[in-house]
Amino acid sequence: MKKVSQAAKSAIKNLEYHQLGTCNICGNVTVFVCIDAKTARNNMYCPFCLSSSRKRHVAKVILNQIQNHQPKNKISTQITAIAQLREANKLIFYNADVDDAFFKYLYGSKFYFCSTFEPNIEPGTETRKQVYCQSLENLTFADASFDFVVTEDVLEHVRNHEQAFRELHRVLKIGGYHIFTIPCNFDQPTIVRVDTSGTEDIHLLPPEYHGDRIRGQILAYRTFGIDLFELLDKLGFATQVDFSSYIDQKSGIFDSYVFCSQKIR
Repeated sequence: MKKVSQAAKSAIKNLEYHQLGTCNICGNVTVFVCIDAKTARNNMYCPFCLSSSRKRHVAKVILNQIQNHQPKNKISTQITAIAQLREANKLIFYNADVDDAFFKYLYGSKFYFCSTFEPNIEPGTETRKQVYCQSLENLTFADASFDFVVTEDVLEHVRNHEQAFRELHRVLKIGGYHIFTIPCNFDQPTIVRVDTSGTEDIHLLPPEYHGDRIRGQILAYRTFGIDLFELLDKLGFATQVDFSSYIDQKSGIFDSYVFCSQKIR
């Protein structure tokens, strides 16, 4: 109750930053609620599906790729919200997250799989129907299983990120997409915070931790940089970045960018 009360106080304090629009996840006309104007990317919540600005930006990129690039016979109708994919979709999704706004509408569909990582559970274990314990560095899915893979603000926390990108490439079909968010400096190389060349972590910079709604505070191994594009190209991805613009505010998307990597080989 205390947490809800604090959120309500923050919403009232930031009333001038609330935004009227249409949610591209649940499809409702709504008022996106601002909790903190300085970190709008991580709030601007939809009261119906509780999606954040970041989540809706990921949804925007997914929907754009479905409409613009997928074979026409895979989609039976015009898709304007993620919720519609449950009935109209035949594309196979893997989301490295659970109990989020996508899960709310797509869980239970035979085309939707998701995961979380729990160190005490054997990777590959199905903890709920179509919900698996997975390590991104060693996925248990078969080659070319998915049309879309989604990871949000997770790869900076993976010890061996290159191996994770290889695994994500492996489980995608040719022409499939890895849609992801990460912290990235586009004007400098990757900042390596932890030396992972050996079996033990060696901190090169003061430890940086990010909040995680499942595991609390988790270590950031790096802040990605412009050299990431070279790695993705080497692995067989063609990558673009979608930066939010003024027009995206009608979907409650603010101060955000999303990577879209297509497996081309």
